[in-house]
Parts: sequence; structure tokens; C-alpha cells
Amino acid sequence: MLFGRDDELRTVLTTVRAGGSLLVAGEPGIGKSALLDAAAERAHGEAHAVLRAAGVEFEAGISFAGLNQLLMPVVRDGAAAEPALRVALGLAEGAAPSFLALANAILALLGELGRAAPVLVVVDDFPWLDRSSAIVLGMVARRLSGLPAALIGGQRTGEAGFFEHGGMARLMLDPLDDRAGDELLRDRFPALSPRARRRVLGEAQGNPLALTELPGARSGTPAPAALPMSRKLQEVFAARIDALPTASRDLLLMAALSGPADLRAVAGSADNLASLDPALREGIVALDHRSGRVGFRHPLSRLAVVGLSTPGERHRAHRALADRASDPVRRAFHLAESTVEPDEAVAGAVERAAHIVLARGDAVAGVETLTRAAELSADRDARLRRLAEAATIGAEVLGELGNAEELVEIAGRSAGDPSGSLQLSTAAASVLFNRDSVVDTPHRLLTLTLRAQAARADPETLSEALQLLLVVCYFGGRAELWPPFHEAMAHLGESVPVSLVVLRAMHGDPARLGADTVRLLEDELRRLPAMENPADIIRLGVASVFADRIGDCRQALLRVVEDGRKGGAAAAAINAIVSLSVDAWKHGRWGEAERLVAEGQELAAGLGYLRYVWCFEGYVLNLIGAARGDERAGPAAEELDQWARSRGALVVRAMAFEIHCLAALGRGDFDAAFRAATEISPAGVLRPYMPHALWVIFDLVESATRTGRDEQARAHVAAAREARLDQLSSRLALAVHGAQALVADDKDRVRLFERALAGPDADQWPFLLARVRLCYGETLRRRRQVAEARRQLAAAQEVFETLGARPWARRAGNELRAAGVAAPEPRSGLTAQEREIAQLAATGMTNREIGERLALSPRTVAAHLYRVYPKLGITSRAALRDALSALR
Repeated sequence: MLFGRDDELRTVLTTVRAGGSLLVAGEPGIGKSALLDAAAERAHGEAHAVLRAAGVEFEAGISFAGLNQLLMPVVRDGAAAEPALRVALGLAEGAAPSFLALANAILALLGELGRAAPVLVVVDDFPWLDRSSAIVLGMVARRLSGLPAALIGGQRTGEAGFFEHGGMARLMLDPLDDRAGDELLRDRFPALSPRARRRVLGEAQGNPLALTELPGARSGTPAPAALPMSRKLQEVFAARIDALPTASRDLLLMAALSGPADLRAVAGSADNLASLDPALREGIVALDHRSGRVGFRHPLSRLAVVGLSTPGERHRAHRALADRASDPVRRAFHLAESTVEPDEAVAGAVERAAHIVLARGDAVAGVETLTRAAELSADRDARLRRLAEAATIGAEVLGELGNAEELVEIAGRSAGDPSGSLQLSTAAASVLFNRDSVVDTPHRLLTLTLRAQAARADPETLSEALQLLLVVCYFGGRAELWPPFHEAMAHLGESVPVSLVVLRAMHGDPARLGADTVRLLEDELRRLPAMENPADIIRLGVASVFADRIGDCRQALLRVVEDGRKGGAAAAAINAIVSLSVDAWKHGRWGEAERLVAEGQELAAGLGYLRYVWCFEGYVLNLIGAARGDERAGPAAEELDQWARSRGALVVRAMAFEIHCLAALGRGDFDAAFRAATEISPAGVLRPYMPHALWVIFDLVESATRTGRDEQARAHVAAAREARLDQLSSRLALAVHGAQALVADDKDRVRLFERALAGPDADQWPFLLARVRLCYGETLRRRRQVAEARRQLAAAQEVFETLGARPWARRAGNELRAAGVAAPEPRSGLTAQEREIAQLAATGMTNREIGERLALSPRTVAAHLYRVYPKLGITSRAALRDALSALR
């Protein structure tokens, strides 16, 4: 199977079908032979006669060896061959034929064969063909016009031979792009970790042979400095390097180990530059005179140089490069690679380099560098600190829970008293929290250590521990979890990071702290485009969720997601997907939310992040399902509630009650909706440290007013206004002002509804806006303002139908009929892809079979079907056929 070569294969097949000749050229390992094989296989399937030959080094001195390989099979089978050709093939005696006579004889043979079927001649590795065969085939290639035959051949760039390809069309193969390379690795090595896959992609530089032959791809554990080469790759790339003078090889090794190779750093002095000349003449490296950099013409030549060197040679080269490096990260890298025994000075330099790398946004390299610093540590406490930091970043950012747990165990064995290290406690709590989603154990571990060490901890270490503790406390949703956090935060004094202040207010208790902190959040958001560290980006994203500012973080969060897809900060990518999926739900982009959920769910489950799996499986999809009337949303919310109880996670219980509340509102069970909403926060109170109370303000007030609980409704509106929630976001302004209209006196109600609908950016929240319009339309109808009622109700119904929110569309339709409008039945709202998937599922195909047909994952197919059922008003796969028939 070819990856990333669709355009090239089409070009080759065009020549095959139309006739003529084509030379496929490219660097070693670029996939010339694979492309020729694919073309030959396709031609054979289209009933072409295929003749094949390939240049072979040990036959290059044997006259007509190539022609013999190419034509002997058909001549032996009885194909008519002119005497000149039979002499060249050794089947007859006679005077040596001329090259032109042989070319004409071959053309005559191709014409004869073409009477039965078109002919394809495939010749690989032209430069290794013997001289006679190469010359003759060059003449044939230029004389195929008018014959039912085509010739395609392969040749490495930069290699000369006797084949004259002047006048032939030429197809140059470029390296595979990252996407095609990634697909090739996933197909060939499905168990390869994202981190190892990213490493191999970087080393191979799009070379297919390298992607499949580098030992790092096979083992999944690439070496720290450079991936070693397999024997096959060494045979391809090492021969020319091995023949160079020792001085040239020494300079090449310096260039190979230095990354972007500055000529001055490689050579060291002008006297040494001449030693590079042999490598330049051989075309192994190229010199850019403008930038003063020397680079390898082929990425695998660099690996071959490293592979041919001894450990001692590499150590000396790294030490020399460290002495010449001006960049602290490069200097630390070379120092680490040249150091064998523990050296605290080197370890300190490597640790500082790791923090620079992390600030630049490369979490993978940051963790690798911190781990290397720990390996070089001579001081036990410093080693423990470095291991613990690497473990925490691995768990929180990279998505490597297994590796993080292993680092925690190593650090624990190094520590005399594991509970006495704040760094180690933070790392261990992170693993526990992300892996098991329990609240009390990581909370207890962190708070015990903080009480003992917060007063003497350095600000950076203390801040990192508090960032984690804050998320644990939020997840718990209980006020009693927070006092240890506040006590420890007080020790930071003026050193408290702005990100922690914002996160505490906006994610911890936005009802009390949000209005006074939102401007600080906006200041931080203005800095976001320049942020590179994924940990900083996702923390700001989390702080923006309850203030409805995810839209301002969207591009930065998408950068984190893309990095995670490429094998970078995968845990950060999952976190970003959570924020983006919630934002898509709020903004009415429900299809986007479902796609994000499917991706995040697969990634979180694959990496073992239970605390994210529940969010994808239990929350966002079921909110959408509840809005669309899916009967499965209620039982799913029950499961989510039970799961949350077992882990002490009240915030997750609040999510379950939010689903119950929305489902009850949709079916008109307002008493059940009120009871669910007040489980999140009592009427008239915005429960401390329960930010989800902000998401059910309109729900609680609507359900209260519809069940005769007017005093409780008014009390809740008063609490929301006292908290100045309408200053946090345009969505909260719409919710609070809409709720205020519901509880207002009759004379003020219309004015307040109009104010709610006219709020800035109210149209960004289509589902909530349509719900406010529905309530407003009901009010207008009761006031006998029928024309305006119809306008509001029709606008609401249109949004509900577009979103597939069938229960709400029915409610709007009922109100329209009461206002004298014969409202049409809501549409199915199926997208083209949803309809196609539903039709395939109705035939009995499984999700896996549908996925293979449409190039989708089974999880994505399941997500599509999950939203198809409520749109069609069904609850099972068995009902699909009848429901689809009813649409025709």
C-alpha cells in the first residue's frame, strides 16, 4: 500500500495507459521501486503484458544482462524475435548486432506483443544496468510513439549511468509529507507510541525506507541522541562515507551531531575547512555560503555518519561542540552527551536548558532533558527534584502516565522520606488523579506535604503544587477541600503567579471572585498569542471556561491539539479538546463538539486518562443528547452520577444533574428540572466552589416560575445580580437578563426580554438565545401580542430545528399553533454524512465495517449514530430502516 503518492501514481498510470516513456527519479529510499511496483500491479490488473528488469551491481559488467532479464521470459514463451535480438540474448550465433538494430528489434517485438495486449516495460535502477542494455533501452524509450507500449524506469538522483534519458518525461519524487509519513508508521507499526512516532518522523525526514527501517520505529524506544541505522540502511548510505579520509569523517561527525551545523562550530578553525572538501565533492554535504551552514543532502547520510563512529569519537565531538556553542540549550545537550559519570555541574546546566525548552513549548524535549539531568545528578535531592518535575510534566502535559509512574517510583526509591518532598508528592498526586480520577487521596497527599513544606518551598515548586491542588479541589466541588489551598497560597505572597490568581477565581469560585478578576483574565488573554508552553496555554483555557472566553483561546488551544496529534503534548491536547468541545456546545456548533469528543475520547482512553474519559463519554455528548431528546441521556447521567459518587467528585455529579435538568425541561417536566437544578445549587444561593451553578441559572429560574416557586426564582435572580454575573460574559448576561424577565412584573417583562435579546453578542449562544425567545414568545402570546409572539416563536423553532433539538422544536411548534400558525413538523436535520452512515447501518453493517468503507474510526461512526437516533426519533439501530424510509 502506497501512502502519500496518489498524484504520482496517477502520473505514472497516465503514461502506462497512453504510451510513451517516463523516468521516475529520487533520492535513495524515497519509494521509486514501490511506485514502479504499484504501477506494474495496476497495469497487470488492467490486462497489460508487463516486462520487468532491474539493474544489479554485480551484473553491470555483463553485456546485455539487462535485456536478457527483461526479454528472455517472453522470447522463451515463443514470442517472435528478430535474429539480432536472438543473438544478443544468446539464443543464436551470428555477428554482434548494432545497438540501433537491437533497438529496432525490440520495438518490433513490443509491437507484436501489443497486438494481444498493451505492453508495459518496467526497469528499475537504470545506473546499474550494463552498458549495452542501457544504451539500447535509451534508444527504445525515445521511439515508442505509435506503439501500444510504455516504458517506465527508476533512477537515483545524482547517479550517472549509460542510460540516456534525454527527451524522456521525468517525475521527481519528493519526501512524504508529515501526514503521509504518519499514516505509513501507523500502518506498519500500530503499537508505536506518539512520542516515538514523532521522533522517527523527525529523523526520517519523509524518506519511506527510513520510516520503515529505523530501529526506533521497530522498538518504539529511539536512542537519546540519534537513531541507529539498520543494516539495510547502512548498505544504502554508508559506503561513500566509509571511503572518506579520517579528517573528513571527523568534520562530518561534528556536523552530524550539531543539528543546524554552523561551519565555524564544526570546523573550529579555517585550517580545518579543507578537510570538508572530499565530502562536498561526493555530494554528501552542501555548503550554504550565505548563512555559513553546512547541511547533509540526505538526512540518512547524517545517521550513517553517526552510525560509523565509535563511542569515544562521539564523546570527543560532543565535548568540542559544547566548547564552541553559544546557545545554552545546545551547549547543555552536547555536555550531556559527552558526559558518562554523574556530574552535578553538567546536570545543573542540563536542567536549566530543560526549562528553556519547556518555555519554548516543546514539552517532549523538556521532559527528555529533565530526565537526562536527573541521570547526571550527583546530588540526591537534586536528582529527586528533577525526576519529580519530569514525572509531573509527563502526566499533566505529555500524556505519558506509565512513564510518569515509573519516574515517581525511581524518585521514591531515591528519597529517604518520600512524603518530605513537595516535588515528589506533586508528581505522585498527578499520576493518581489523572489515572484513577479519585479526589481525596491526591488531595490528602498534597495537603499533608504542603503543611510541612509550603513555608520553605521555592515559589516555582509551590506554584506547581498549587496548580494541581486547585484542579483537584475543583473536581471535588466541596468547600471543605479549599482551606489548605488558601493557606498554602498565602505563603507565595507577592510571588503568586497571575495565572494562579486567575485560575483560583474563574475556575474555583467565579460567582464570588469572577467579576473582580475578569479584567485580569482579559489581560492574560491578550498575552496568549505569544505563549508557547502548552501548560500555560491550557491553564488559561481552563480559566476561561466559566467566563465564556474559550473563543479568545481557540487558536492557541488548536495549536496544542495539533501538537498532541503529532506526538507532542498529548495530555495537554486532551485538556484543550475538553475546553473546545464545551465551547462548541455552548456556541451551538454541536457537530464540531461531537467530532472533538470522538477524538478526545479515543486519545484519553488510549493513554489511560480516566478523568478525561468521563467528561467525553458522560458529559458533553449527553448534554447534546438531552437537548435533542435522546432517551439514553437520562440513564447515562445516572451512570455518571454513580461514578462521581464513588470518587468524591461533586462537580461531576453537578454535570449529571445538568443533563437531567436539560432533559426534563425539553420534555416539559419542570418539577424534575427544578429538583435537578437545585441539586447543583439551592435556589437563591450560588454554592461556593461550584462554578457549574453558573450554567443552570436560566434553567433553575424557568423551572421555578413554571412550578409556582416564584419567590425562589426571584431569590436566584437576585443572587446572580449580586454576584454581577452579567459582567462576566455575554452568555451569562443573556441568561441573567432572561431570568430577570421571567420573574419581573407584567409591566416590565417585555422591556426586560427585549434587553436580554439585544445584549451584545447574544447571537453567539444560539440554543440559549432560542430558549429565551421561546419564553418571550409565550409571554407575548398570553398578552395577545400575537404577531410579535409568532416572530419570536418562529425564530426559536428555526434554531431548534437546525440544532436537531426536537423536543424544543416541538415546544415552539405547540406555541405557534396556539398563536394560530400551522407549524410544520420539525425536519430530521440529518447531514449528508449522517444520512450515509445511517443508511449503511440500516443494512446491517457494523461500526467497524462502516468505518472501513468511509475511512472513519469506529468511535466516530458511533458518535454519528448517537446523534442520528434522536434526530429520527428512534432509540435503536433496529428502527433505522423504517425511520429512513419515512423520510423519503
